[in-house]
Amino acid sequence: MQVTVLSIGGSDSSGGAGIQQDLKTFNSFRVHGATAVTAVTAQNTQKINDFLVLPLDMIEKQIDAVMQDLHVKAAKTGMLANTEVIKLVKKKIREYNIKNLVVDPVMVATSGDALLDEKAIDEMRKLVSVARITTPNIREAEILSRIKIKTIRDMQKAADKLGNTVVKGGHLDAVDVLSYKGEVICYRSRIGKRDVRLHGAGCAYSAAIAASLAKETGILEAVAEAKKYVDAAIEKYLSVGHGSSLLDTGNIKLSETVRDRQKKGVLDNIEKAVNGFISHPEACRLVPEVGCNIAMALPGAMELGETAGLSGRLVKAERQVIPTGLVKFRGSSHMARVVLKAMEYDKEKRAAMNIKYGAEIMDACREQGYVIASFDRTKEPPSRETMEWGTSKAIEESDEFPDVIFDEGGRGREAMVRVLGCDAVDVKNKALEIAGILKQTTKFI
Repeated sequence: MQVTVLSIGGSDSSGGAGIQQDLKTFNSFRVHGATAVTAVTAQNTQKINDFLVLPLDMIEKQIDAVMQDLHVKAAKTGMLANTEVIKLVKKKIREYNIKNLVVDPVMVATSGDALLDEKAIDEMRKLVSVARITTPNIREAEILSRIKIKTIRDMQKAADKLGNTVVKGGHLDAVDVLSYKGEVICYRSRIGKRDVRLHGAGCAYSAAIAASLAKETGILEAVAEAKKYVDAAIEKYLSVGHGSSLLDTGNIKLSETVRDRQKKGVLDNIEKAVNGFISHPEACRLVPEVGCNIAMALPGAMELGETAGLSGRLVKAERQVIPTGLVKFRGSSHMARVVLKAMEYDKEKRAAMNIKYGAEIMDACREQGYVIASFDRTKEPPSRETMEWGTSKAIEESDEFPDVIFDEGGRGREAMVRVLGCDAVDVKNKALEIAGILKQTTKFI
């Protein structure tokens, strides 16, 4: 029977937090998500216009319906709104003996709007005491622990006092502090503190922990996985309105989010190229064993940090092409070296993509009228980078600037074709023109 995680909390009409965020996160962790809605909010990225707490009997009926039928292995709470709802939830947790309970003590929205009646704080402390793990942010930890938090050491004191708690430090160096059964661990962010107001990060964090616990992961590992997951979702944050940005927990984007307009243009171009390539039915004909990558540089780029590409690869799965990793700056050093070297000869050629080598592919390049150049790996000087030396050698020995550069491989090295162009979409188009000819002239490779 499929593992299920139950989210007990409020509905966010903007889709960025609450049960909507929880369900997206559960999907990412490949567990089924069920819900018991406690409140309905009318909100967007700027503010909460109003909210309505559902009748207690309706909340109880939702919990009963889920627990009496589904295979619930963990539960998490979000917006509980008032004392009566918290008491009910605590009663149902005990009734159904839910061991893996994650309490996200939602008190204030990112917009600053209050989501918990002040009179309910003492009751929230009681719910926290029965949770396997609690995930307050700094402000919530201050309220619950009555400890003012200004440093990471203060976070630890608050976590120790509350017990089995991870205090989220998104506003304090992006460090989270876990106190669990006497053990204290600091989880540092891979991406660091971001200067952007985000909505729903806390929901995603607690939902990720609950999903991991449902899969029988230990607390320490579950918190580490949640931190990693939220970092990745923040890296691709979405601007969907005029207020707070949202985490990309639904994997809508392929690229990191940046504010610099020129860098954003490069990332958008690569993402457009990747989406166009993977959606083409013949693209899989071009994917080599090591996978494909596309790199593109900023105008006038001279170093790797000024180029972007996939941090993973485009890989073949049966007749589909699947992107792995994130489109980001410094994402692909291999193809970036090809681009930077090509730009030394023609500054307008700012993108490159590697595709499969084969007789049929080379015939298709010739039929398309592409200028073809090559290099011999066996003649590579020992002190040179292959991509830099090979690209330079091929261009210098070609009468015209090449559209494609190939080599026939070598010991432990797969033969490869590199397609060059003005931008990522340009090289994607050239590659798919080759694929179109293959479809006409050959059976599926």
